[in-house]
Amino acid sequence: MSFGPSSLSRRGALAAGGLAVVGIAAACTKESGTIGEGDDASSEAPQSAAKVQITPADGAADATAATEVSWTVEAGEFKEFTLTDAAGAAVEGAMHPDGTTWVPASPLSWETSYTATVTADDAAGLTATATSTFTTIPSPGDRVGIENYLPGQDSTVGMGAILAFRFTDHEVPEDLRASVERRLFVTSEPAQEGSWHWITGRALEYRPKEFWQPNTAVSVRLAIGGLDIGEGRYGEFDAETAFNIDAEARYLEADNNTKQMRAFRDGSIVQTIPISLGSDTPIEGHDARSYSGTMTIMSREEESTFVSEVYDYETPVKWAMRLTFSGQFIHGAPWATDRLGVSNGSHGCLNVSDEMGEWLYNFVRWGDPVIVTNTGRDVPQGDGFTAWTLDWDSFKAGSALQA
Repeated sequence: MSFGPSSLSRRGALAAGGLAVVGIAAACTKESGTIGEGDDASSEAPQSAAKVQITPADGAADATAATEVSWTVEAGEFKEFTLTDAAGAAVEGAMHPDGTTWVPASPLSWETSYTATVTADDAAGLTATATSTFTTIPSPGDRVGIENYLPGQDSTVGMGAILAFRFTDHEVPEDLRASVERRLFVTSEPAQEGSWHWITGRALEYRPKEFWQPNTAVSVRLAIGGLDIGEGRYGEFDAETAFNIDAEARYLEADNNTKQMRAFRDGSIVQTIPISLGSDTPIEGHDARSYSGTMTIMSREEESTFVSEVYDYETPVKWAMRLTFSGQFIHGAPWATDRLGVSNGSHGCLNVSDEMGEWLYNFVRWGDPVIVTNTGRDVPQGDGFTAWTLDWDSFKAGSALQA
């Protein structure tokens, strides 16, 4: 979502028509009357027929830092909108993509007065001006942050990049999820259809309908600072990022039937790698099979130490590429040399040789898709970035705005 100057003019502006809003009557501009020679009476200037109403209403004292401004114009044409703070400084913002409200470019300040001004012209060109001065509430004590999994600012990522975040220790009630989701702005160039999906009342993911096109520029704003998210709690802050999709289209395919992984670049196979996956039989009573599904590279670590309380081990590894939150990785496993391409035996990870681990580490980026098949165990939704495991219709059905 692009936010421009704080003054919204007729050119390219969208009036929020059709809203059921409560506002103030339009105050009309006046022109100098004509006084005849010798007359001591003045004639009243004609008044504009345009009527403007603004929300929040004049005198409102219950606005939050996430307040949006809307207006209606009757018997006239919208001309200009401005929002200023108590010192008269302009507040930047833009119309919401749905055209119904004006959204500040960053959260408003708490316990602060703001004045919204809307002007409109009637058919005769006479101008009507309406103003509304409203005040935000004191800063709430119960603010909710997020666990942010968005790509880094100015990063270059793979074509399977998923936007994901979770509210910290808070489930958004179902009746507020649509209002939260409409404050999550994603724009891409070139434009590509996409959707948010609620995994739970805490966790959301966004993906395009198809993998991102190469060289796409993506901008994201989670405009939840000051937003009412239910049970007397409010979003703590906004989160923003802008990143690019790599020029190369890379992905990995791992097939449990063949015990082989194939690496693709721009549609061509560039490497075939013997692998060993999670054990086909339980280990210490636990299902150790690798997950099937379309996952993505979540992180890359040249050296790491794997610690498992479930299986009671602490093991140094090299070339670790994370696939799930629960701990399934692609990584170098020199102890598994005899199993590679032949049989399974890991605790769920995809084992490769150290040589191939290094090659993969240098080949992939964050967000590259990894498609694992034929393990008999599907990756659970939300264990990693799992949006691609659903078909498009199923994924889009998880949007609160689709209801």
